[in-house]
Amino acid sequence: MIGNSTAQTRLCPNCANSIEENATNCPYCKVDLLVQFIPQWLKRDQSPSEPQLGSGDNKRFPIPPMFMWIGAMVVVAVIAFFAGGYVQHSQLLALSQANSKELQAKNQMIQSQEAQLAQTRQQLNENSNQVAEVKTKLEESQKELSATQQRIRAATGEIARLKASRPVAIARTRSPVPAASLPAPARSRAEPGVYEITRPTSVYEDPSAASRVVSQISSGTRINVVSSTGNWLQVQSRHGNPPGYVRSDDARLIARAN
Repeated sequence: MIGNSTAQTRLCPNCANSIEENATNCPYCKVDLLVQFIPQWLKRDQSPSEPQLGSGDNKRFPIPPMFMWIGAMVVVAVIAFFAGGYVQHSQLLALSQANSKELQAKNQMIQSQEAQLAQTRQQLNENSNQVAEVKTKLEESQKELSATQQRIRAATGEIARLKASRPVAIARTRSPVPAASLPAPARSRAEPGVYEITRPTSVYEDPSAASRVVSQISSGTRINVVSSTGNWLQVQSRHGNPPGYVRSDDARLIARAN
């Protein structure tokens, strides 16, 4: 047996409920479907001043509830769409503000680091200038030290030259008699032979401190004496150096000549 679910249905023109297609009366509103009539819902909405609808208007059917539900759902969807867009816009705005604050904080941090970097560079430049000044002073001190060393060497050479050219000191005695009244002691003639220099001295071209200095001899050097003249010893070099004279007080006899 076939159930009622397979029967064809239509909408009641008066109450818009679903009824069988061959029904003569609506089981809901009890209206006679064979007589032409105006639906109750149209009569309620129609004002008295409005003209009565013709017979052709009875053929219009009311909007089905399904379409109404679909329209409501569309409206709800549109409202939800705009509401979601507004929420999303609010979230984006809040995120943008947060990013802006974070960017400002980073910019401030960068500016602070740039200021520190500029200060560090300034300190580095000042330190470089100080190092350059210290280096300049050190170079000047080295120059002064070198000049002082040269002066010391010159003074040492002058002292050695003065020592080599000083006259023979007169020995003092304990006698109260003036030295001018004492006769000069007789000095023995120096013997030829090998002598050793007892202190640094100069070799002169002639037996005189006013003559030209030929060379310098350091202490401990051995010389070959060939003759003597007063307080001077005539030396002859074995290494090809020019002959000259040295003071007898600056040398002592080591070995006599054969």
